[in-house]
Amino acid sequence: MMKSCYVSIFSRVWQKMVFLVVLGFFFIFMSSWLNNVMFFEFVMWDLGGSVFSIDFLLDYISLMFVGTIMIISGSVIMYCYWYMDNEVYFLRFMYLVYMFIGSMMFMIMIPNLITLLIGWDGLGLTSFLLVAHYQNSSSLSGSLLTALTNRIGDGLILMSICLWGVYESSWVVYGFNANQVSLFFIISLIFGGMTKSAQMPFCAWLPAAMAAPTPVSSLVHSSTLVTAGVYLLIRCYSVLSLSDVMLNALKMLSLFTLLLASSAAIFCFDMKKIIALSTLSQLSVMMFALSHGLVFVSFFHLVMHALFKALLFLSAGAVIHSMMGSQDIRSMGMVWSKLPFSMSSMFVANCSLSGLPFVSGFFSKDMVLDLTFNSVVNFFCFLIIVPGLMLTSFYSMRMSWMVCYGMSKLPMNTISVKEAKSLLIPYMCLFVGALFMGKILSPLFEGLFFYRNSSLSEMMTLSLLFVFGISYLSVSHGSLSMSIKWRGSMSFLFSMWFLEPLTHLIKNIFFYFSVSVMKGCDKGLLEVVGPKGVYLVSSKVSLYNENYQSDFFLKSMISFSLVFVLILLVLSLY
Repeated sequence: MMKSCYVSIFSRVWQKMVFLVVLGFFFIFMSSWLNNVMFFEFVMWDLGGSVFSIDFLLDYISLMFVGTIMIISGSVIMYCYWYMDNEVYFLRFMYLVYMFIGSMMFMIMIPNLITLLIGWDGLGLTSFLLVAHYQNSSSLSGSLLTALTNRIGDGLILMSICLWGVYESSWVVYGFNANQVSLFFIISLIFGGMTKSAQMPFCAWLPAAMAAPTPVSSLVHSSTLVTAGVYLLIRCYSVLSLSDVMLNALKMLSLFTLLLASSAAIFCFDMKKIIALSTLSQLSVMMFALSHGLVFVSFFHLVMHALFKALLFLSAGAVIHSMMGSQDIRSMGMVWSKLPFSMSSMFVANCSLSGLPFVSGFFSKDMVLDLTFNSVVNFFCFLIIVPGLMLTSFYSMRMSWMVCYGMSKLPMNTISVKEAKSLLIPYMCLFVGALFMGKILSPLFEGLFFYRNSSLSEMMTLSLLFVFGISYLSVSHGSLSMSIKWRGSMSFLFSMWFLEPLTHLIKNIFFYFSVSVMKGCDKGLLEVVGPKGVYLVSSKVSLYNENYQSDFFLKSMISFSLVFVLILLVLSLY
């Protein structure tokens, strides 16, 4: 009976999620036909002169991104019913996922800086609860690091709201054209977006958030938490463009983040961490394109990355789930024979991540590279972005090779379950996006500016294909072994240039400082001056009063007794 109940619930959810995915594809295709900008205002209450309203902005950017989130969310929710099947707190987990998705959708369509905080803070709160879902030390540490880093961004956004309110009377900042804005507003807005999108030096929290369940990681790394900062900066680019200094700073930090993530991933053997570092590298590509003035190209790559990264996480989660939770790619091998659909999806997603020609990731990456190198760009940028993108192909193909065709150190009977047929629908929904959506949407973004395929694009494609071959040879001959001479360099690269231990050190310093403050102030001075002091003073006063009252009563009784005896003596004489 219970099983039939679950089957009926799953069938209803399946129908709703398929409708959500279809609606998402419809929104994406409709966005290419939407030429107007629609602005809706809903008055929540009107109390005389006090009016509170919520504004919604609907244009091709918000409609396309909402459609992308619908496709990914519908696929991930269907995936959750398989991945979290035996979870004790399944309903609580699903409600948090719904809140997480709703917060992102709310933030996308809100152009007002104040009401935007509802979605912005909602993402931070629900991400903290979802990362800490498994309730162990690793999850708690990752959730705290995620929450504390994002709170820095929340504070910077609050600061930008205060600075914006000083100069402007309207709180609508999306697409706002201003001749002069405070430099501190631009600084706080850029660094606030960088904390959410995990750019250097705020990038250590992203691998730590891998303690969350894989469906949550799929949402976080594809279309929700980490993309919120990029989306906010894309929307506010008209204001950010007033400061060339800050855009150049953003460009340099994004390039260093790209090199950091790519160099750390080539020596990493944790599957989820490799994918997390690939997310970090692609976010830096978006930030680089944005800082270079390629706003629409940055958004195009944001949408393409969301589709193939969600597919990559779902396929990786199926492998990890089937390997009894093991995430070490060295313990995997020949998995394709047991999980053919998952491996096919992983290969397509990695090809799109690497920019293999004719898949979705190729069109957005090729557009970024072509428009960048056909404009004014210094040699230093070229020296970083090209090796960074080549290393992306390197570690992506390395992971695919070791999982699919590597020599497993575990027996094949450790693969606990066979591939579930219910995974085919979420795979296919994202497979279409990762394979064909780039070709479908590229004419829309090419029409927004002058764009042509130059010989440089062909050279970059050949270079990436060459790296594919080098990756295959390097992995097959084991040239990345853990030899002694590599360990010093590997510890530097694997720890993200020592940013991870440095971030944990700073976090621990603040924790130790807070403990000292708690002992010195909360349990020290404030306790003596406050409740404990009041208790001690009042107890002494009450004790003195008690002693005084008891002595007064005794003296009164003695006096009364003496007077009474004297009266009796006087009466006896008469």
